[in-house]
Amino acid sequence: MKECQLCKNCFTDDVNTCPNDGMPTFHSISGEPVLEGKYHLECRLGQGGMGVVYKGRHAYLKTLHAIKIILPDLVGNDPQLVQRFRQEALAAAAIRHQNVVGVSDYGVAQGTMPFLVMEYVEGESLHDLLEREKTLSPEKALELMTAIARGIGVAHKQGIVHRDLKPLNIMIQNDKHSMSEAVKILDFGLAKIKSGELLGSFIQAQTTGLMGSPFYMAPEQWADEEPDATSDIYSLGIMFFQMLAGDVPFKGNSIPAIMKKHVSDLPPTFAEMGVFIKPQLEQAVRHALAKNRRDRTPTVEQFIEELTAAIKSDEQEQDSQKTLINTQNPIPDTGSYLQVLTIPPQSKVFIDNIPAGESREDGWLMLEGLRTGRHHIRVTREGFLDWENEFESDGNPKELVAQLKEDTGAIPMPARETVPSFRHSLQNTPKNLGETQNYQNSGQMQNSQNFPNQTQQTNLKTDEEPGIYVDSQPPRPPFFSPFILSIIGIFGLLTLGIISISGAYMMGWIGSATPVPTQAKTPSPTPTPYKNEREEIPGGTFTMGNNRGRDNEKPEHPETVETFFMDKTEVTNAEYYQFIAETGYQAPAHFVNGKPVPGKEMYPVNFVSHKDAEAFAQWRAKRDNLEWRLPTEKEWEYAARNGSRDNLYPWGDKFEEGMAVIDRENGNQLAVGSKKGDNIWGVQDLIGNVYEWTSSEAWLYPGSPGVVKETKEKSYMVRGGDASSQTEGPFAITSTLRADVLESEANKGIGFRLVYTK
Repeated sequence: MKECQLCKNCFTDDVNTCPNDGMPTFHSISGEPVLEGKYHLECRLGQGGMGVVYKGRHAYLKTLHAIKIILPDLVGNDPQLVQRFRQEALAAAAIRHQNVVGVSDYGVAQGTMPFLVMEYVEGESLHDLLEREKTLSPEKALELMTAIARGIGVAHKQGIVHRDLKPLNIMIQNDKHSMSEAVKILDFGLAKIKSGELLGSFIQAQTTGLMGSPFYMAPEQWADEEPDATSDIYSLGIMFFQMLAGDVPFKGNSIPAIMKKHVSDLPPTFAEMGVFIKPQLEQAVRHALAKNRRDRTPTVEQFIEELTAAIKSDEQEQDSQKTLINTQNPIPDTGSYLQVLTIPPQSKVFIDNIPAGESREDGWLMLEGLRTGRHHIRVTREGFLDWENEFESDGNPKELVAQLKEDTGAIPMPARETVPSFRHSLQNTPKNLGETQNYQNSGQMQNSQNFPNQTQQTNLKTDEEPGIYVDSQPPRPPFFSPFILSIIGIFGLLTLGIISISGAYMMGWIGSATPVPTQAKTPSPTPTPYKNEREEIPGGTFTMGNNRGRDNEKPEHPETVETFFMDKTEVTNAEYYQFIAETGYQAPAHFVNGKPVPGKEMYPVNFVSHKDAEAFAQWRAKRDNLEWRLPTEKEWEYAARNGSRDNLYPWGDKFEEGMAVIDRENGNQLAVGSKKGDNIWGVQDLIGNVYEWTSSEAWLYPGSPGVVKETKEKSYMVRGGDASSQTEGPFAITSTLRADVLESEANKGIGFRLVYTK
């Protein structure tokens, strides 16, 4: 079987070039992409220490599945692995609960490759959630942990221990209305198969930043004792600690260092981690982290009971000081409301997954009486992709603009993030499924990139297996009581029109053809001014193309360019944030509350379409009084090949390690300028990190044997490869590689830089 280097789609061995994006294929596993004649492998989702996970479709039922194949070299090194894998698969299949990923089939392909057929799930891992949010409120952490504990509790009652609980093995689906439905636990029981995976997991944690098993293992597991239910509870305690503190309690630079802390060191207090919580809550967490399993919280049910008692007691104290809605006064104090403008109008709005109402014909919906703190908003309408965001309620008026994108009906690829794939937007929290369904693996989805010519899509739905469970937690109270909503409706008929007209007049909306969002009443801090450096590229003639490359790189031919100036680096999140802060332009999907993720300000901006890049260029041109624009393909390749030197790379004619942000298995970018592969004029990152938009529409060189695909919308050429690009094989990334992408595409692997002519 062969796979595309970019989109990771699977093909038969006679397919040498991907028909979707024209990229070369490589041999991955032996045999055809069909297991036992009934599971057609469609694309790779990710790879963990134990094997590779593919998205597969049943040949007859047409149902989607996640199929995990154990690597043949592992089987060869351990003859008993197949039998142990079968035993663990049977154990995992016995667990039937809505919070556990279901196992539906098992087999051995070609007598050498055991595989497991699982429920196909879209969403993000708890690891990704914590990486984005850093810390969670005790209430949200409890909501998550309660759902996790339900699934774990069912397994424990059947005598089954997970053995490898960690954030990467907790999946949060993005199309559910409550956390109790959204949580899915992955890889049940599979950690027992091969103890040698401990080392591989730690190496992965060091090289990719992912929290592997060693950070969550109970002391008895380090002593090679048989784990039991309390071992899982210890791992849950570590995870809950991380949710509140933003980091695990025991860290180290080596496995022995981590082992020593788990076995003998007390966990740090939350105060030492800079977090202040109720002593009762800290005591509940430390009870789960007792070194001796006899002293540890005995059951997951009791663990949840202790956490709930601690958090509820804290909530009761807070409720004496503030309430969700002031029921004595239906018109709340100034600033305690949120105004949402939805495009299109008459869209449904959910706050923290609770229905809040439907926007009017003019697109506006006013919501009153929100509790102070962080909230999640989701806007839906049939025929459109869901729009989601986070916002902070701080007592001041808030205004949000939710612009939904039309659902083109394209079949989404698992991402990346995530997406979390190029078809899975991080706007919905892409996608990394850990070792079982790692949608963050940019070889993607989340992630080697599913790319190009794929359509961004969010809020993907999956087939669910029905499950029966008893929800021991009371339903969450609604944000808006029926009494208050009815009063608001009556008052709205009399006053909302006056308020809307006067507000629209004062904010300059009257007279506009369509509603236009204005700045919030409380202005956000002005971003620190940032400007990209520029380098002068003297004009000249060079050889464009590569007769040894793909068909669309042929034939080599002379081209001439005039002198121009080029950004030294790709446009960063910091500068793009300045653009959206000044213009109100919609933020990229991976921004949080309209801002870059802290610490990633100097990463190249991504999740930007061709139109987004052009809008940025117009803004910068006005700012600098220069004719900034996207480079043509000729200009880009001229710069990447050092002009008339015709080098294959910006740094020379041979590939050299450390010159470009490439070959990263998870496809994650680094800060601009992290590598030293500059061209002769000092321009950085022309190879790797993100593909770069050009202004050239999809085209072929005269005499090229290639083909340009017909599309309903324009396609533009992208250049330079991204962080998941490969360096080996006959079609390794070079300065001549080119691909065409739909202008509306906005995904993890594409950014841009600008030029202007002297």
